[in-house]
Amino acid sequence: MIVERLHLNSYRNIEDASLEFSERFNFITGRNAQGKTNLLEAIHIFSLGRSFRTRRSSELIRFGCDHFFLRLTGRSDSGVEFKLEMGQEKSGRTKLSINGKQMNGVSEILGFMPSVIFTPRDVELSSGPPAGRRVYLDYTAAQVSPGFLADLKEYRQVLKQRNSLLRAAAAGGVFDEAQLGVWDEALAGKGGAVVKGRIEMLEVISERAREIFDEVLGRDDGLKLAYRCSYDPDAGGEDSLRAALLAARESERRRGYTLAGPHYDDVIMEIAGEDVRRFASQGRKRLLAVVLKLAQADVIMARRGERPVVLLDDIFSELDPGVVSGVRKMLSDRYQSFITSPRGEDFPGDISGASRYEVENGVFSAPEGPPKAS
Repeated sequence: MIVERLHLNSYRNIEDASLEFSERFNFITGRNAQGKTNLLEAIHIFSLGRSFRTRRSSELIRFGCDHFFLRLTGRSDSGVEFKLEMGQEKSGRTKLSINGKQMNGVSEILGFMPSVIFTPRDVELSSGPPAGRRVYLDYTAAQVSPGFLADLKEYRQVLKQRNSLLRAAAAGGVFDEAQLGVWDEALAGKGGAVVKGRIEMLEVISERAREIFDEVLGRDDGLKLAYRCSYDPDAGGEDSLRAALLAARESERRRGYTLAGPHYDDVIMEIAGEDVRRFASQGRKRLLAVVLKLAQADVIMARRGERPVVLLDDIFSELDPGVVSGVRKMLSDRYQSFITSPRGEDFPGDISGASRYEVENGVFSAPEGPPKAS
């Protein structure tokens, strides 16, 4: 997909702005805390239905205002034009429309405009706790498989209900073995489906990530990604999870929460046979996180037949110049990309057709000319 224009009103620190974008590169520069990430967030909100930075919608409204409004216009890769609008009041009331038709809730926009976003926090994909890697896999699979998304939602709901039962028992309530057994069956069924979907998705991501990693570096560095199932090294499915739940029964009864399932799983990452988290440099960890995002974009494009919009927040920090050049090459003809940096020199002037903006205090201007009209 291509984002052609974006209008923002009373959004974060942006009072009012109307911006037009290139189909290829869109460079946004400015000092920290001026509004660069706010722009990426405003675009991404039309993919996720909410902010990727906060769950408190009131934080999105400009100080002193009672609402925000966003309008995004663009077109699909097949040439179909679309217009998305979102407005939200301080009360939390949200209005969303697609091509002028009012939607019943923000969940209805999920999947309409695919996008991939990299933020500095995403370095934790390669070096942080397992939860980030699980979210990465789940988001990718959900973008291309409605069946996986349904299984994941049901698994989370069953897990919530099972934990509620265990908490009550741990607090001195009646321990209902029969009822817990019912939840065991439901958790094993949906948990097995989630693990199966994750493994299948990781196989595709892993192959593409290796190709991108080697292409950016110009050599084979032996990147390897593997799924680690917390309750069964062989990822045996429903029977394995069912057995793990039974084995953990007494511990769960005392602690009050579920101790086995895909919510404990992880992705192991190695370069040249060494654990990335333990041995890789900070620059290499950042590069791997970027590569995982690019692989995510490629998988979404291949499975959906529609290019996601790629949003990259301060991507070049801590990357070698040669690596930066390789990343730009990977992006150039694949996607429409939005790239922010506090350093203008990160954006070479010889890239034709690129859109360039500077932002200060929420006001956007084009470096080569007067500020864009609002």
